[in-house]
Amino acid sequence: MSKKRRKKPARRQLPSEQDTVYISEYEITSEPLSDRRYDRLPDRVKEAFEQLYHLAQRRPRQAIPELLEWIEKYPKIPMLYNYLSVAYSRTGQSEEMEAIVEENYRRNPDYLFARLNYAQLCLAKGDYEQVAAILEHKFDLKRLYPKRKRFHISEVANFMGLIGLYFLGIGERDVAEKYYELLKQIAPKYPMTRQLRRQLFPNFLQRLLLRWSGQQR
Repeated sequence: MSKKRRKKPARRQLPSEQDTVYISEYEITSEPLSDRRYDRLPDRVKEAFEQLYHLAQRRPRQAIPELLEWIEKYPKIPMLYNYLSVAYSRTGQSEEMEAIVEENYRRNPDYLFARLNYAQLCLAKGDYEQVAAILEHKFDLKRLYPKRKRFHISEVANFMGLIGLYFLGIGERDVAEKYYELLKQIAPKYPMTRQLRRQLFPNFLQRLLLRWSGQQR
């Protein structure tokens, strides 16, 4: 069965290396950041959402119908879509997971994790042009969100990891390595840091798997 070729933006469309590795100064924190939409919710609703977060991790099948009900009541709370996508993923419902990730981005396009999750889907499909479009061709958090001064460590790690994988995918390995070097300093133990490292520096077994998968295309 034939497979679609991976889309790569034309080289002339890429920003210069000097621009892509530009990192603005901003504060990185591990403390929870406030969200106006979430902060306005009643305490009982916040407590329910907290329980749903853990339920999606531990008992995803039980969490799914509850999350669907809450999303119907609160369609503008993006974290609910994230919890639901996790629950779908843990129960092997990949199509439903992709659909809810896309819906979250469609409803909450300015929410960083809605962007990142949708961009990761596109990256996995090799649609590099769409990844760049989702990020508005801005590969620095401060440029993407100029009004923000603080970012959570999870936001920084997932954003920079995604950018590193993007540049590696389009053949800009030197740029990807620079993002990895920054990630090693900022968030060395985060999953995205490890994922980027594995892609940049695969071990022998991983190299065999990559070579085998390339031969199967």
